[in-house]
Amino acid sequence: MYIGKATDIPPGGFCAFQLPRDPSCASQARSLLAATMRDLTFPIDSVEDAKLAVSELATNAHTHATSMSRPELWVWARTCPAPELVVSVFDTHREIWPVSRDTDLLDEHGKGLSIVAALSSEMGTHHTRSRLTTSRGKCVWFTLPLPTGWPVATHVITPAMAASRLSEVLRARGIPATCRGDDSGAPVISVGALNIWMEANVFSWRTSRGHVSQPLIDLQEVAERIVNCHETAGVSASPA
Repeated sequence: MYIGKATDIPPGGFCAFQLPRDPSCASQARSLLAATMRDLTFPIDSVEDAKLAVSELATNAHTHATSMSRPELWVWARTCPAPELVVSVFDTHREIWPVSRDTDLLDEHGKGLSIVAALSSEMGTHHTRSRLTTSRGKCVWFTLPLPTGWPVATHVITPAMAASRLSEVLRARGIPATCRGDDSGAPVISVGALNIWMEANVFSWRTSRGHVSQPLIDLQEVAERIVNCHETAGVSASPA
């Protein structure tokens, strides 16, 4: 089971792949990510780094799997805070979280988060929901710089288009989202107490940490932050 293809990523889409529950989980994640990155013209060194990093995360997800749910591999791009590819491995086991310490191993058999950190620009973990079902869980993610010559989106994304697409993405993941217009007519999406404005070029919202804005092309990044905020009952969203 999967959603999307590599060519969907530059214009603001994503890929999501269901991974096997058996020991082939890591090799399948490596193969899927490598194929996606090659289609996006990433250099071979970046592809090899990504394969090693995602192998660590997928191995960990498989090692701790205790249910019939299957891990997932997610891939999308963001332009802010930097032009990066975001790679995430999702599982439904919120009771087990990797801890980033110099001496910590990702699991007792793994090589640790230090490997992923060394190979990536940024990494982290947060509460989220499946991109293929509505199951709750967590993801562990890392980012890599986008390659030179990354396609620039040429189509115009209007606030109304962004609002419609964001609502669709959130509802597909079981997040109740309502869309309305504010006094000026600008689209506003509400998820619980969180309101997200669609302005001329950006999504905009407030958290306990202050004002947040993200380009409209970064719809998948914004969706992930909103899902995290919803899943942590209003706690300010973590970067995806």
